[in-house]
Amino acid sequence: MNDELIDDFVAEVKTIHIELKLIVNAQLKTPKMDKALFEKFGQYIDRIYGTAMTLGFTEIGKYLFAMKNISYLSSQCDREVGQKKALRMMMECVDNIEKICSCIYKKEEIKNLNHLFLIEITKAERLAKTDFQTITRRSAA
Repeated sequence: MNDELIDDFVAEVKTIHIELKLIVNAQLKTPKMDKALFEKFGQYIDRIYGTAMTLGFTEIGKYLFAMKNISYLSSQCDREVGQKKALRMMMECVDNIEKICSCIYKKEEIKNLNHLFLIEITKAERLAKTDFQTITRRSAA
């Protein structure tokens, strides 16, 4: 793959990473979960997801898709318990995105991250089936 394309991807991810950190910090400071922040997080994740899949980073894409889904489900939910679990996953996602940027050029390190992504995808699927099972809208408007 062309390193220039990867460089552009990393630059985009780093820009979005800043926004994601701001969203998570804002959510942590709100006394009640803010649905709009969950949706906004999902929208930013969607941008990275699309590029990752286009460039062939399938495992990264699958993980980001799961996080996008959890973010959107949280934006449609009134269950604070589920939203708090989602927020913890969003915090981990912010950390994982930073890891993606530092490992993207090293195939062996990406393989290690892919294992972590499988675990996180499983957690997201479990959360969707338990805390968000009644939500039918799966994406942002």
